[in-house]
Amino acid sequence: MNRFTFNSVFFLIILLGVGSAAFAQRERVVRVAPGFATVIVCPAPPELVTVGNMDAFSVQSAGNYILIKPLVNRGTTNMFIKSGPESFNLLLNITDNPELEVRLVPPAGSLTPQAPGGEGSAPNPDGGSGTKSSTISPQAMSILSERFKANNRYTYSVNNSNITFAVDHMKQIKDKFFLLVTIVNDSNIPYDVGYVRFKLVDYKRNFLFGKKKLKEMEMEPSNVYYNPRIPPHSSGRLLFVFDKHGFSEQNTLSIKCSEENGRRDLEIEVPGSIME
Repeated sequence: MNRFTFNSVFFLIILLGVGSAAFAQRERVVRVAPGFATVIVCPAPPELVTVGNMDAFSVQSAGNYILIKPLVNRGTTNMFIKSGPESFNLLLNITDNPELEVRLVPPAGSLTPQAPGGEGSAPNPDGGSGTKSSTISPQAMSILSERFKANNRYTYSVNNSNITFAVDHMKQIKDKFFLLVTIVNDSNIPYDVGYVRFKLVDYKRNFLFGKKKLKEMEMEPSNVYYNPRIPPHSSGRLLFVFDKHGFSEQNTLSIKCSEENGRRDLEIEVPGSIME
């Protein structure tokens, strides 16, 4: 790797957030309850699953799934999972408000390409197959580095419960489409990105009757780069890379960002006319 490429990659790593080492050490609380089974969905079949208090919790695993049932009415213990190249530290807490499904999202703070739904990637909510990942060219890296220095944070944005999702840049570079967004967390609790879904929408506009949706098509990014946890009173940058997308000024990009185990979902539509 030459100096230009190395410096560009390092710059993007700093901007996108901390790497996988920080994620491996972060504990996440998983709520469980007697009489309920909580399913933990791993990004890859777990190689190692261990629970601090084996007498108080029943743990079974099959494929990418781990099934947890508490055997006592109250208590807390730690849980460690080694799944593919990633590791997860969890804190099991017995409450009256259990989570029925928990999806473990591997870190995307580094610039290792992740194919949605593929091995070693964040789970695809629709269960679709993975796409072939690709690298970012030096030319695109240089352009993106400049875009990271500037944002249009509130030009096209949506807010829900003090969480702002803003589209900063939509850039076409050769046969790639790059989408750079910012999530601003002005709340007092962390915001964890569960998944981000994209749709390409065509509208028919009429002066008298407004606009009517003609068709829509799901779009899957070929690569995603971001740190899924946004701490309170901070912000995070997210980069999505799309292959041949067929996007034009006449299209509208519909984006839905869903909070993992939360209700602060963020939905926005962005016109194709802002494409750079």
